[in-house]
Amino acid sequence: MEKGLNHIFPLPLFIDRAEGSEYQSIHKELTDVRSKLIFNDTGSHMILNDDPFRSHFLSQYKCSHTLNFINSSIKSYINSLYGKSNIKWKVIESWMTKTITGRSSREHSHNQVDISGVYYLDTNGKDGSLVMNNVHPHLTSNALLSEIYDRRLQLPLENGIIMLWPGQLRHRTQVNETHHERISISFNVILERKGMSLN
Repeated sequence: MEKGLNHIFPLPLFIDRAEGSEYQSIHKELTDVRSKLIFNDTGSHMILNDDPFRSHFLSQYKCSHTLNFINSSIKSYINSLYGKSNIKWKVIESWMTKTITGRSSREHSHNQVDISGVYYLDTNGKDGSLVMNNVHPHLTSNALLSEIYDRRLQLPLENGIIMLWPGQLRHRTQVNETHHERISISFNVILERKGMSLN
């Protein structure tokens, strides 16, 4: 521990950005696949592609540029936490989401996975940010901490950004109050551990 202020039990949120030719390749790949997917509108919240939580459209449509970028970001995320690591992982599912005017994502978590993530394909930067909830809500009654812990963390919204976080972290999106249709790609990741092989 250092002299002065120390943060204990921090939650690791990782942000990366696709740029240049990598971004262009991912954008073309995902835009092409978007036209092939069938979407279902539940009428209340987000519009998702068919069978979203039991499918892996990135693998099904061989989105190699996108998967390479996701895997590179996961590697950087894990290495940022543990240094150079031999931890293995697998992207087990992926889905594409349309968020139209007046829609949002309800608060939820992805409890059974180690890492959850999102990639923004098409956003105007104002069509509903991702919001992470405080994991220590009981601390809001403490006078010293109430100003810090009563907040919600609103995250950047920009084409080409990828964000990764522990799957148990509760999150939601703000309502899209613009006339732009936001398109995002979400995915879940599991890590290999003792007694469980990813093969």
